[in-house]
Amino acid sequence: MSALPRPALSGPIRVLNDALHDLHHRAGWPSLRALAKETGVSHTTVSKAFSQPALPSWGTLELLVEAMDGDAAAFRELWLAASTSGDRAAPPPARIAGRRAELAAVRRHLETGTGLLLVTGEAGMGKTTLVDAGCDSVRPSVSLATGRCLPLSTEIPLMPFTEALRHVARVDGGGFLAGVLEGCPGYVTTALATLLPELSVTDAVQDPDDRWLRQRLFSAVAELLEALTVRGAFALVLEDLHWADDLTLDLVEHLCRGTRTRILSTWRTDDPDVPPDRRDWCTRIRRDATALQLGPLTSDETAEQLALLRLGTSRQAAAAIHARSHGQPLFTEQLAHADAGQPTYLRELLDGRVRRLDGRAWQVAALLGVADRPLAEAALARALATDPHELSHTLRELRDLQLLGVTDGMVHLRHPLLAEAARRRLLPGETAALHRSLAVVLAAAADAEPAEVARHWQGAGHASEELVWRVRAARAAAERYASAQAAEHWLRAWALWPRESREVGDEPVRRHEVVAGIANQLDLAGRPAEAAPVLEEELAMSDLYDVSERAELLTLLARFHSSQFHTGDHGLRLVDQAIELYRSLPLSAGLAAALNWRGTELEWHGRRDEAAAALDEAAQVAAQVGDQALERSVRAQHAWQTAASGDERAVEAIEAVVGAFAYGDNLKRDLAVAVRHTDILLMTCGSPDAVEAAARPALELAARWKVGSGHVHVLRCNVSQGWRRAGRVRRALEVMSDHTADEEPGSFPLPHIERALLEVLCGHQETARRRLSRVESGLHEVIDPFVAEARLTYEVWMGDPATGWRMFGSILGGRRHDEISPGTVGDLLVLAARAAADMTVRGPARARQATTTSLLELRAGLHHDPFEPSAVLADRAAAHQWSAELGRLRDEDRVDAWLEAIGTWDDLARPHDAAYCRWRAAQVALRTGQGTLAARLVRRAAADAREHVPLSRAIAETAAGRR
Repeated sequence: MSALPRPALSGPIRVLNDALHDLHHRAGWPSLRALAKETGVSHTTVSKAFSQPALPSWGTLELLVEAMDGDAAAFRELWLAASTSGDRAAPPPARIAGRRAELAAVRRHLETGTGLLLVTGEAGMGKTTLVDAGCDSVRPSVSLATGRCLPLSTEIPLMPFTEALRHVARVDGGGFLAGVLEGCPGYVTTALATLLPELSVTDAVQDPDDRWLRQRLFSAVAELLEALTVRGAFALVLEDLHWADDLTLDLVEHLCRGTRTRILSTWRTDDPDVPPDRRDWCTRIRRDATALQLGPLTSDETAEQLALLRLGTSRQAAAAIHARSHGQPLFTEQLAHADAGQPTYLRELLDGRVRRLDGRAWQVAALLGVADRPLAEAALARALATDPHELSHTLRELRDLQLLGVTDGMVHLRHPLLAEAARRRLLPGETAALHRSLAVVLAAAADAEPAEVARHWQGAGHASEELVWRVRAARAAAERYASAQAAEHWLRAWALWPRESREVGDEPVRRHEVVAGIANQLDLAGRPAEAAPVLEEELAMSDLYDVSERAELLTLLARFHSSQFHTGDHGLRLVDQAIELYRSLPLSAGLAAALNWRGTELEWHGRRDEAAAALDEAAQVAAQVGDQALERSVRAQHAWQTAASGDERAVEAIEAVVGAFAYGDNLKRDLAVAVRHTDILLMTCGSPDAVEAAARPALELAARWKVGSGHVHVLRCNVSQGWRRAGRVRRALEVMSDHTADEEPGSFPLPHIERALLEVLCGHQETARRRLSRVESGLHEVIDPFVAEARLTYEVWMGDPATGWRMFGSILGGRRHDEISPGTVGDLLVLAARAAADMTVRGPARARQATTTSLLELRAGLHHDPFEPSAVLADRAAAHQWSAELGRLRDEDRVDAWLEAIGTWDDLARPHDAAYCRWRAAQVALRTGQGTLAARLVRRAAADAREHVPLSRAIAETAAGRR
């Protein structure tokens, strides 16, 4: 184990150093030279960060954390705690989201720059936040004098200079400034008394008509600032120069052209109240200054900003806020506070900007607010029934008021929140009329977007028109695999549908299409449970559907009542009803689909012979009716069941199925085949590369079409499981991280269960605990074993096997197990045996015997024994470890039992399982006086346990005990 030496520390800096070493461990112990190369700092600097008692600089630490894929925000908090403890005076890291390049530019200017750096941007874009962060970062080494311009009703000449110089005058009770002035020409003090009356040394009153007064004042300020700069690092900070008076702007221009003074200023670029001459000054000064333009934050940077606010905003909520704020930091902050129930001023600010509008300008703003997207000028003119030339005049007026933007020839309100403000001002009747105008105009376009037209007909209150366009929108969304959108459109069409009608419209739409669309699209969107109540309600109205339609709806309902989600055989009975109806009709793809589902259900019930017969018939029917996509899906399911029976020829069978077609002709079927392919590879202990290659085409299609169905989730979990079993935890996290960033599991929790397992292996105890606390058991029959595995894994590695055992029993004990997924049940039983042994170690024989009996009953209650010779390889491979754990439970622990398990795991390239068994074998060897063997086992275990933090720690403790 190539761990680095740790310095003797205590308190917050010890916590920081331990976290850094743990991160180095999780990253696989990269060498110091590799880290130095990646971070761009010296090998010695990297070594000191890990092994010296001195606190590393935040810059160095941040680079190291990022190089090892750590959580920079978490380390920043640890560094802050360490830097402010005791007598340390290190500045805290800047609390600012994003803006790294901009912050570095501000810092460089304050430390080594000359002239004027002008930070520009729209109101609320974070200019002051950036300047404050830059100033905070240099305070220990740079003296700063800050002045602010204010939008007062009466201009006060040179007010920001007065404020800034007064800060200097107050240092050391005025002694510092007096010392600086002693080195300046004599006139400087007298001239500066105009700004700082307290400097006046005579009773003489300066003549306000003195034509040289301004020149002497400008020269005096320049002399003083030059003296301050020579005396030590110094910078002048002037906020909100767009509100400055003419004299202030003249003085700034004089200083940035004729002195070495560093000036940092902010300027608002979109304020319509800034006079044209001020804007002209800004344009002119840019020839001699450096301008730093701030734009909106990205979605990730907005999430970072919200994290800094500590309002507990979820990732999903952060994305919603970014969609409304467009990354404008002020709006983001205000929206977050509003969501948290705190008072804000955002609504008043925005409402005030549209309240001043009237006449045609208000009509344009109102229509754009209701449209909520850019419109062409021609469409805008038609919707308002106005002359295009008159409209152009109004658009220029709105643009001058900084309310209108033009992008790619389309006009729009400059910000989504302005559109919200415009909509808030409308009366209901006005809103409906504008929606109707937009619906008519947009529907007439050759490229009309059905969903948009339907939304406007809904806003106008025209149900019949909306229904027509909702159906079109649902079909269009389904064609591009936008399943969630398609489902919502079908649900809305169902709500609008005349209750007793089979079909509606001039181009008749049948009710069956709407209901089947709801079921299919909710299934693809990963929300199958929401479809069941709709189907049940519709099937109760028997006179609205013909035989084939009713059979299809029964088959769909059977899927949602499957034993995957519910205990019992209700789903099987439903599909049998559907098959009976289909058999009264000519052969059809519907019959093949129903038979396919029947085979799947029978497999979950452990009736493999009947399942195989149903799948054979389904494949024949699909071939006879010419549905190749369905036939491939059926044959993939058949191959899966062949693998589940322990026949490794299933790999050849599924490869033949995959080789017979190219992905892309039917995404739903493609995903089903890919799931079966990866399942088979996991059951037969295929390599993680093979699992990922099998999943990749379907996942790429799903990503292209933004499909997030249950099959997509299972595919990702299968790929992650392959890498996890191969000991590649970091690679597995890469597969899962983008899709489980939010800790809320949603309606299909499997990805979060897999992520929690990975977090346990990474040693992220608290994160794993929070995630698992949000996952409920009892919702999915087939998913419950995965819930049990994750929670039990957490407890055994976090030191509470008794709680894990009780929880395991509450989830799986005392109930019928239709099936635990083949290829996973062996690992689950071994984990349960480990928890039982950990819990009863050194306990009374009676307790150990009772626990052993419970374990054996659990195994006997399964439909298929995972350790019998005909079981899948991934299950029966765990048989030796099961025996070794039972020996430990019975106080009959033997080295040779663990060595047999080690051999199996080594052959299958599962290093973490092998490392665990070596660790257990080393413990037995130590107890029985076999020190040399124990040492060899510990060394190999430590090497194999890389990326498994809890196991590595346990091995290290055993090694320390041996030494």
